[in-house]
Amino acid sequence: MAKKQDVLDRDKIKKIQKIERIILAKKDMYPVEEFLSKKKSGDILDVVVKTILSQNTSDNLRDIAFENLKRRFKDMREILHADEAEVVELIRVCGLPRVKLKRIKSAIEKITQRFENPEELCKLAKDSAFSFLTSIDGIGPKSAEVILAFGCGFDTFPVDTHVSRIIRRLGIADGSREKIYHLVSPHFKNKILSHVFLIHHGRKICKARNPLCNLCVFKRYCDYYTRRQR
Repeated sequence: MAKKQDVLDRDKIKKIQKIERIILAKKDMYPVEEFLSKKKSGDILDVVVKTILSQNTSDNLRDIAFENLKRRFKDMREILHADEAEVVELIRVCGLPRVKLKRIKSAIEKITQRFENPEELCKLAKDSAFSFLTSIDGIGPKSAEVILAFGCGFDTFPVDTHVSRIIRRLGIADGSREKIYHLVSPHFKNKILSHVFLIHHGRKICKARNPLCNLCVFKRYCDYYTRRQR
């Protein structure tokens, strides 16, 4: 049985519902549809590799590193037998290249050991696929949710730094990203749409420093905004 602190109370669930209604009404504020058009964006191993490369770096540097790999390898499985020093240089631009290479190789090995065709991962039930992915070293809940969304087309709610910041400021949940994910994800009905909206909102309005609270569509329900007005 879940502990009381591991579930949201009724008021916080209602706040999520209000926030999601605003997201649906205001989704044209950001290029949400353009982003969602990339959902189920191809080879599952490509998505896994790209997701690991994205950890602790910018989208731009991730994309450079990934394109370096794609020019060198037709199939990401080739990385398992490639010269490690060469691969490290190909992905160095996105930071932590040795750590990320270790995680990439571990992920490819475990996926290909279990599935003759890696795309079969997407035939699992969402919860089973999530459990399998998070059993791989270096793939946490956020990365697993991204892989399931953009590799398999599942509706998921990854919690990154922007999403977690907004959820904390709204007063819905606190703690680690993993804890926030487990608390709030079940209560978002349009998961990936809400995730994408909140990412853009965190970059444009609810920034880590100097957030533009007066422009925020959520300020009516935001604990952080209320405290700033006192």
